[in-house]
Amino acid sequence: MRVEQAVYGEIHGRGHGLRTSSTNAPVVAAIASKLDLPDVVPPGVQAWSPFVRGFPIDDHYVVARTFLDSSASRGGMVLTHALIVSLEDMCEVGSLAVLFRRLAASVAECPASVVTLELDNTPSSSVLAADLIGTANALTASGLTPVVRLSVAGFEQLVDSLWKNLWPALRRSFAFRLSFGPNDLVEKPTPTLVCTPEKLQARWTKHLIVKSDDETPNSESAGILCGRRDVQPILDLAEDLGLAVHTLRELSRLERLQTLLSGGESFDELLAAIRLADGLSNQPTFGVCIKDRLIGRFTALIPGAGCKQLMLMRNLALPGFASTRPLWSAVELLVGNLEFSPADDSVLTQMIAATIDEDLALPLWCAAVKNGLSAAARRDKNAIYLAIWRWAEHNHSAFSIAVDNLPADATVEQRLAGQVPRKLTVTSSDTLLSPMLKKCWLTAYGAVLAATLPPIDATGHQLKVDKDLEYSAGLRSALRFASPTEALDCALVHKDLRLVGLCAEQATVHPEILSHIRCEDITEQQLWGMVIVKDVSLWNAPSNAIGARDTVLDLLIEGLSVDTGLLKALAKTPLADLSATSERARLWSLLPASQREHYLQATATGWLEIAEKGSVVITPEAPLEQAILASANLRPVLERSSAPVDTRLAIICGLPSFSEDQFIAWLKNVLRGAQNFSHAASEQLGTLVSSRHWDRAAKYLSDRLGDRPDIKPGLRLCAGLLPFYTRWMLGITKLSAAEKWRALEDEARQLYPSGPDSDELWSRAGGKNSDLPGRSLNGATRWHTALNSIRSGGRPTASDLLKIMCQDFPMNEKLRLFVCDADIVG
Repeated sequence: MRVEQAVYGEIHGRGHGLRTSSTNAPVVAAIASKLDLPDVVPPGVQAWSPFVRGFPIDDHYVVARTFLDSSASRGGMVLTHALIVSLEDMCEVGSLAVLFRRLAASVAECPASVVTLELDNTPSSSVLAADLIGTANALTASGLTPVVRLSVAGFEQLVDSLWKNLWPALRRSFAFRLSFGPNDLVEKPTPTLVCTPEKLQARWTKHLIVKSDDETPNSESAGILCGRRDVQPILDLAEDLGLAVHTLRELSRLERLQTLLSGGESFDELLAAIRLADGLSNQPTFGVCIKDRLIGRFTALIPGAGCKQLMLMRNLALPGFASTRPLWSAVELLVGNLEFSPADDSVLTQMIAATIDEDLALPLWCAAVKNGLSAAARRDKNAIYLAIWRWAEHNHSAFSIAVDNLPADATVEQRLAGQVPRKLTVTSSDTLLSPMLKKCWLTAYGAVLAATLPPIDATGHQLKVDKDLEYSAGLRSALRFASPTEALDCALVHKDLRLVGLCAEQATVHPEILSHIRCEDITEQQLWGMVIVKDVSLWNAPSNAIGARDTVLDLLIEGLSVDTGLLKALAKTPLADLSATSERARLWSLLPASQREHYLQATATGWLEIAEKGSVVITPEAPLEQAILASANLRPVLERSSAPVDTRLAIICGLPSFSEDQFIAWLKNVLRGAQNFSHAASEQLGTLVSSRHWDRAAKYLSDRLGDRPDIKPGLRLCAGLLPFYTRWMLGITKLSAAEKWRALEDEARQLYPSGPDSDELWSRAGGKNSDLPGRSLNGATRWHTALNSIRSGGRPTASDLLKIMCQDFPMNEKLRLFVCDADIVG
């Protein structure tokens, strides 16, 4: 091993400098200042000379011994003998003793000239320094560098003992020297170990002091530095991770990592191991197996981790790990399965806040937590929603972040809204509403309003943002805590059709809220109509349902706006019966065309019911009459035997369009019964037939008189519709003699058209044909003259004439009437 020498000391006129060297290499001159005293010797301090020092510089390593030069021209000057070795060779030197022995032992022995040395790198045995363990403990403990050894005496032995246990990579940076205090530690790198006079201990209060009486290493790293532990496993681990152990801090970290790898099983231990591995080796291509095993062990613990432990992971970047997806998937799964208990709210809100703050958490952790929260929101459990509403009161920021992170899914919104507490105590609801509006979650928006405002105000605020008339879920949500009466107030005040519909749902279950409506307001009309559509039996929900209906009809007649929905709904209820409505006739053309028939049918039924009760029948207007005539109820009413005949006749009388055919059919049915007509009813019957000029009906009555004498009073009143002979035959009217003679004249003319002498009738009856008018006259005139002659007493007599006529026409019933009539035959 090639070793260069140099001597440094007082240079006349220039102070401390190079006196002589075995080489002209630039490094020789460059290190002159580093081989002077580090600082002025403090007053009263004497036990410092000689001392050794060693340090790397560029590609060299310098080992030197420095003495106080009492022969110098001024005090405080030193003389230094230095050996300069290539850094690579120095790293292989097993013991510093071989170099220390080549250094001058005193000022007197310092050479005036020097030459290059060739030394063997042969390990030498020496006694270990007594304070090696204490030094190893101090060097591997946490604290400011350098570690301080009190006293210069024995420092060379300590450094040599320590050097033997160092490995090449660490030797490259190892430096040691004398120091009078922290203020003289100006070089870079800072010395690893310094010795200082014991009197100066007070200056080192912030540094670790070697405890010379330590008997056992405090750590595996300390054990390595004092030779009690093998460093090779650590170096192998470092090599796997693509590292070289250049510093004692790296040694401690690797030693800690090895310990955790071999025995760490707790969450905190494995997390620390991961941090160490990532901090030591940030290249994913190195230590792949080690890192994968570490991640695997740690991932297995995630399902049992708590929220506080999750927070410890928020700054894990793990660039040195090739595969971290399983870890973050486990975190995601854990968050998705959290119970979100109130006891965890404090750390949960911190966790939520960290997901959007890059200063608090790194992206992979944030993504896993967010995805986990989304997964929790999609579970069937409501724990996360209950937690979010707790945060709404106590941590608005966490609430907003959590809501922002929820999946934009209608089911999630419904679950969130469904768990809103009945009352949220907040200074301003705006902080809770903004996140909902940002996501266009109007149902959840309404839930917030319902929990923070009275229903009337909640629905008012909802309507400011909820404009889609096809969407009512938001308003339903705003009404979630409203009583039925409050829902009614909201509908009447805000007059929004969606609110009316929602109130109708309440009214269907609680119809009493409609008891006082009068339908003067169109909103009340809309509400009542919707309720009837939902449950037709609630047509009578208003305490005065008829009055409310009539109010609507009055408005319709006046040409004012009414709700057609209500008119349609009422058409299918008993209120469609307008039989008692005074202005009914004006309504038919105003009612919705699609529902008019329903009203007419219902009113027809009502009209018939009133008429059947014997009330005075009022002739209906034309549209209603047609409905009555078409009603399936008309025939049963008219044929109901339990109803008085006069009542049924009154119904027919009240229907001007009731046809003669219908009447005859009805009459046949009535006359089949055993019930007789009263005199008044019979006359009512006759009056009806007469007034309607129903001659066929009159004939039918005349045909039935034989077995129904009770109809005779009525038949008399409509006798004018019957043929003369029918009236005469039935005796339903009193005929005058003149009427009878005219009838006889008509009948004779029919039987004997040419006159009384036809077929010698006149002469056969005992008369003289010469008494008859001449044949120049027509038969009618001749008969008129002949019969007047008989009435005046001429011959033949009426009796004789009729006798012969009966012989000629024995089947003629009319002739038999004349034969038996006193007004004719006397």
